[in-house]
Amino acid sequence: MSMRPSVHRALSLPRTGARIAVAALALWLAGCASPPPQRPLAPPPSPSASTAWPTPRAAVPAPLVGAGVRLQAASWADLSGWAQDDFSGVWQALRRDCSATLPPAMVAVCARAAAVPADDVAAQRVFFQAEFQPWRVLPASGSADSGLITGYYEPVLHGSLTRAWPYVVPVWGLPDDLQPLPAPGPDGVSAQRVAWRDGQRVTAPYWSRAQIQSDPAAQAQLDRNVVVWLDDPVDALFLQVQGSGLVRLPDGRMLRLSYAGNNGWPYQSVGRWLLDTGRVQGTVTMQVIRAWAQLHPDEVPQLLAANPRVVFFRAEPAADPQRGPVGALGVPLTAMRSVAVDKSMLRLGLPLWLSTTLPPPDQPATPSNGVAWNALVFAQDVGSAITGAIRADVFTGTGEAAGALAGRMQSPGRIWVLLPAGG
Repeated sequence: MSMRPSVHRALSLPRTGARIAVAALALWLAGCASPPPQRPLAPPPSPSASTAWPTPRAAVPAPLVGAGVRLQAASWADLSGWAQDDFSGVWQALRRDCSATLPPAMVAVCARAAAVPADDVAAQRVFFQAEFQPWRVLPASGSADSGLITGYYEPVLHGSLTRAWPYVVPVWGLPDDLQPLPAPGPDGVSAQRVAWRDGQRVTAPYWSRAQIQSDPAAQAQLDRNVVVWLDDPVDALFLQVQGSGLVRLPDGRMLRLSYAGNNGWPYQSVGRWLLDTGRVQGTVTMQVIRAWAQLHPDEVPQLLAANPRVVFFRAEPAADPQRGPVGALGVPLTAMRSVAVDKSMLRLGLPLWLSTTLPPPDQPATPSNGVAWNALVFAQDVGSAITGAIRADVFTGTGEAAGALAGRMQSPGRIWVLLPAGG
């Protein structure tokens, strides 16, 4: 979602590494209203004569990973919890994967997957072990062997197609005068406004959020393309961070909002702004930001302006709200099985193995209280805050419970990529 190409999703300080070690701010990026229960996982079985762990194969198909990745051959025994993953949602996520444009090696795997029963977990596990080779993902430079794993979700908001109190917060569609640039200019902005004056074509960096907030003419220009009006400016901020969302209209209909573009300004964390200005201390989560905004309504415009990036959306009727938002791969995301990655490091569509921890219910994550979580996931999304080789943002689902989990996810983790064994 993520800033999907998903804008993701960080209201907090990015930690460096896998999705995501940082000064304790949470990132945000959406399927089930209630995420799957957390369960501690037993360590993997020790290899023995009776354990059918395939041996590592040779060469890696380079086009499937970027120059910033170093791959280390691994065996299935190296994947902590592999035998304990219940594979819930795996086959759905794989089938969605297979409907996208994939590298030829993955297309061949998908063709063979059609013969595997969708309800036979044992056969599915055997299929993955036969078709894929696990490789440990490490950065090409440096000695880090773990990174940051975070979460994002699809919020459910309240809005209207017409502007009437309390629905006065606009969500804008892609502006007619916005032109993306192939690379950021000297000012760091990668989009410009195009206009005609006295018969001459003129351009300027696109408006930042602060400029829009202070310029009625800019607001009027953008209001020509409002896709929906929301009732809460902080909800609108979270929507932009997640990159997608559902909106419930007054008559009960649902709209799904999807990422359409942005104003080209670099993302800045509002959580970082709260810390740097001394407005809050400690860990900043989505819940902390919302609580602060409710206590300081007069300062909300300053909070919003701290992030110059503005995200634009497209809207369509949500015929199936449980389907999940569409990620950068072009397929609907599956809760707890889809992740956003840095696509310059890992090719979208590849299966990955994550080994990390989840926070306990209703508690912020700490280095000591996490519950082991090891899972087969699929690289199906991207996010502007998701950078680096060992970095993943887990789509936790749709709705409040998914948001509560996503907002507290920020744990060290390791990643293995499963590459087609045939090369």
